[in-house]
Amino acid sequence: MNDERVVLIDVEDETEAFRSFFMQNEPRIRAALVGLFGAEAGRDAASEAFRYGWEHRMKVLAMDNPAGYLYSLGRRWGQRHLARGRTIKGFVVVYPSSPDYEPRLAAAMSHLSMRQRQVVMLVDGYGLTHQEAADLLGVRRSSIQNHAERGLRKLRSQLGVTL
Repeated sequence: MNDERVVLIDVEDETEAFRSFFMQNEPRIRAALVGLFGAEAGRDAASEAFRYGWEHRMKVLAMDNPAGYLYSLGRRWGQRHLARGRTIKGFVVVYPSSPDYEPRLAAAMSHLSMRQRQVVMLVDGYGLTHQEAADLLGVRRSSIQNHAERGLRKLRSQLGVTL
């Protein structure tokens, strides 16, 4: 005798659960991927990851770390994007008229390693804590701290900033 149980899930609950997950996690995942691949490819990678997440929402939401899983999917999409010979566009500066705007920042950021650039953007640009960035990227908090410190030191050197 087959003892399988059928679980009925309300489609509205399923949709709302993913919508809530999306609202909470999309900005962080997008920020991480933009930091890794640049503005255009990073946004595309995040969109592709969340498209997959939506199509497989019940499987994704049941995971222990669904945000980390979708970040990994986006990272693999971005890497394949680069492997096909597509170039990464530079970072988009949204408000160049701002008094805090530093025109040399994009060039200085390009001298950082991918991980340093990503961590600096997440922690200093988007205000995530070291632990939040570590959880998102699937690394230890101490690794985030090291990359942030090294990245900021390189940026200061590139920009001629002294503390």
